[in-house]
Amino acid sequence: MKNKKYIFIPLLLLICAGVIGLVWSFIDFKVINKSLSYSYELIQFNYDGASDGKDPNGKPFNPIDLLDDDVIKEGLAASNLNYDVEQVKEFILMENIVPKGIVREINSYESVTFKNTDTRNITPSDYHPIRYKFVLYHDLDKKLSKDALNELLKNIVKAYGNKFYKTYERSYDLSNYNDIYTIDNYDYIYQVAAFTNKLNMLSNSASTLYKEHNDFSVNGKSFNDIVLKCNQLVNSDVARIKNIIILNALSIDIDRLTDYYNYKIETLNYDKVKYQKDLNSINNQIAGYEKDSTVYVSTGDGMIKVESGSSTTYDALLTKQIDIANTIAKINTEISDYEAILADINNAIIGTEEDYNLVRNYITKLSNDYNTLEESYKNMIEKYNDKYVRTGTIYATTANYQSSSILSSTFIMRCIKICAPIVLFTALGCCIYWLDRIVRKEKENNK
Repeated sequence: MKNKKYIFIPLLLLICAGVIGLVWSFIDFKVINKSLSYSYELIQFNYDGASDGKDPNGKPFNPIDLLDDDVIKEGLAASNLNYDVEQVKEFILMENIVPKGIVREINSYESVTFKNTDTRNITPSDYHPIRYKFVLYHDLDKKLSKDALNELLKNIVKAYGNKFYKTYERSYDLSNYNDIYTIDNYDYIYQVAAFTNKLNMLSNSASTLYKEHNDFSVNGKSFNDIVLKCNQLVNSDVARIKNIIILNALSIDIDRLTDYYNYKIETLNYDKVKYQKDLNSINNQIAGYEKDSTVYVSTGDGMIKVESGSSTTYDALLTKQIDIANTIAKINTEISDYEAILADINNAIIGTEEDYNLVRNYITKLSNDYNTLEESYKNMIEKYNDKYVRTGTIYATTANYQSSSILSSTFIMRCIKICAPIVLFTALGCCIYWLDRIVRKEKENNK
């Protein structure tokens, strides 16, 4: 009976040690240490060019670059949490997802096309994934509930989407330009020049969007209609106002206007002299190229040796010659125009009050027409952003909470790490207990 008791007590101790280890492992795994628990959310980019690693504007795109401090701050504010941004960044992860089947297929294709496959290291980073996984680990704050962690991640992902839209939305804002050029503070001719610049900028912006999506329209009007309207205002309204101003010498300060045109002529003449020197140099290089077997061509970095057999170099010289000659011809035309304007001003009959009122009315009409056109363009851009940037470009799932199961290998390893020392020390104690009993029994037998 005593022998059974000696065996039963150590066995009971070992069982209790194992149970204590299991309970402590569970508490540590589920409550104390949440490093294996996290919230996650998936997003997918659906716009054209995403699978080629391009952004909506066709430029190289790395989605992780948009996960910056501003995105995390916006997510924290929406969740009414006050964690430090750097603290959150330690526990948030954005990783790309490449389907294993696709990688397997590409690897199979590569193994056929490349003979030396041993030196070919193919990884998902070689490709351009369109799906990404946001992960926010519970270690951020173990006191935070899983619902609160889900909510924070959801708001961060939403802020990420807003960042994407703001980054790639098209916009058109001339507020800084308008602040510089307060129209009423300038002479009539300057006012016309300011409107000309604004119309040209509007035309260039609309032309760029039309080239990218010439099939896009709003109420039957495309971006090219904006371009045509800008050109019409410049060629018709602006030209008419300039003629009235010049022919009638209409100016708030006629002397200042004359000085302005003289300055323009002087600047153009300076540019003309510079381009003429460049043209003369090109002409000499072309002449030397035709006569000699070897020519030394002057460049910005020094002299380069050109063999006479290089037709590419000769063609480049001819192209440059034509470009410079065209530039000089354009400058001559501008100088002639400004000289004609000065002559008109000097010979003009001083404009009447009726002429001044006419120009003011035309400028007011031009201003109204421009404002209407710009507003129409901005409305088209909004519709453009809705179609090509905001709608369907990013698909996001709902936030989910993930925690390893107690049946998982992770939990088993955790149990082994925690239970093993407890059981080991208990077993060691039992061994000492048994040895002690054996020694005592031997002593009793010897007596």
